[in-house]
Amino acid sequence: MANYPKNLAARVYAFLARGGARAPAPEVLDSLIQTLYFASLKTEEGEPVACRIAFADRRDPDPSPPQRVTRDRWQFFALERDLPCTVRNLVKLSKAVDPWSSTLAVDVDSAASLRIWGVIDQGVHHSTFVVQETEAGPRMPGLFQATIEGVGEVAAYKDHAFLGRLRQDVLVTREIGVLQQGPVRDKLLPAIREFQRRAQEAVGTTTYKERGHWDVSLEDEWISALCRVLIGIQRYGHGGAVLLTNSPAAIEPRYAIKYPRLTEALDRLAVAQIRATSLRDLIRRDFGESASDEQEHFMSSRLYLEEAVARNDLDESRCEITGAVRFLSSLGRVDGLVWLGQNLALNGFGVIIGAGRESDNVLRATNAVGTKTQWVDLNNLGTRHRSMIRQCAKDPSSVGFVISQDGDVRAITSIGGSVLVWENIRLQRTENAKGILSRRGAFRIGPTDNQ
Repeated sequence: MANYPKNLAARVYAFLARGGARAPAPEVLDSLIQTLYFASLKTEEGEPVACRIAFADRRDPDPSPPQRVTRDRWQFFALERDLPCTVRNLVKLSKAVDPWSSTLAVDVDSAASLRIWGVIDQGVHHSTFVVQETEAGPRMPGLFQATIEGVGEVAAYKDHAFLGRLRQDVLVTREIGVLQQGPVRDKLLPAIREFQRRAQEAVGTTTYKERGHWDVSLEDEWISALCRVLIGIQRYGHGGAVLLTNSPAAIEPRYAIKYPRLTEALDRLAVAQIRATSLRDLIRRDFGESASDEQEHFMSSRLYLEEAVARNDLDESRCEITGAVRFLSSLGRVDGLVWLGQNLALNGFGVIIGAGRESDNVLRATNAVGTKTQWVDLNNLGTRHRSMIRQCAKDPSSVGFVISQDGDVRAITSIGGSVLVWENIRLQRTENAKGILSRRGAFRIGPTDNQ
């Protein structure tokens, strides 16, 4: 069944209304999403259109500012004259307002007509957080946000909550967290556990266990690095594929190369992060305001230096990971897949998967744990997908990711004699709308990942 802009608009309205917000009228939302959708079909100076809007009332655009407004927080800047929110105006302004760093402010006038009334800056901090390049990011301005993400592709968000995406005539209502739970994560866990073990050995068990969250935090760091590689390939718009396996059987790398730097940088990051946190906790406990009156409120220069060095090591490791991620992502532009070991060390790129028999048991999983499935017609899949399916059928330890030119990313692995394919997997730091609403005690918009 085909979907239209009105279907995404209805989903946005349902989320806002159920969340207790005063939502714009359904026809206003329909008009806005429709305008964005048709703008996405245009080009400007030979380039695709991309922009982000925030629906924000110009009379009170920032109704709940934080107690402390940081210097890098976004601000609204009103146009001297507002403009009708039309396809033509969106296309023209898209050249000046890059969604990576800027947002257009939109509301309605007294006649309920959509108007572009301002520009919002500092969007880069939200963008880098969402694609997992930074550890923190601000809440976004406005009642909700909508983004042109590709040709015929419009997505809606509320801060970091994913409300829905209209991709041509398909409405995606949730992203599947295969890296957070289920068989894909299970196959990655041995490498993650080894990563955690190396970190604990390097800093010592006592320091590692001073806080109880390091296992979870380091797993997040590892998964984040993998997500960033996939997002990097996705952003090139060329398509590509990444295979995680330690088995070289039936794999033919045109460019064999050993590049362990991402793995090593993650190890250094983990050690620096744990040491810096431990030293910071020590300083706060023994020399902060909570220290007892009997304690002397000064610290040795050695302790100060150790903490400063650990923080510097942490910053350097984060920069190193960024460089390694960008390097690996760029390799995905070559025809053939990128072959990583289970520990994320590169073994080769431009890899060709050898010929083999097509699997006759391929299923599309509709939840993260793979308990809800549908049959897949291989005739509807391209060469990258079919070769990855062959590889995962031959090597059940393999985990594959295929990035289509249209930006969709699929995860593939073999479970119990079947090859499972997941579409619309979650790579960014977003959350499905149902998670936000369920915490509010309101209605859930969609099923949970493991239903």
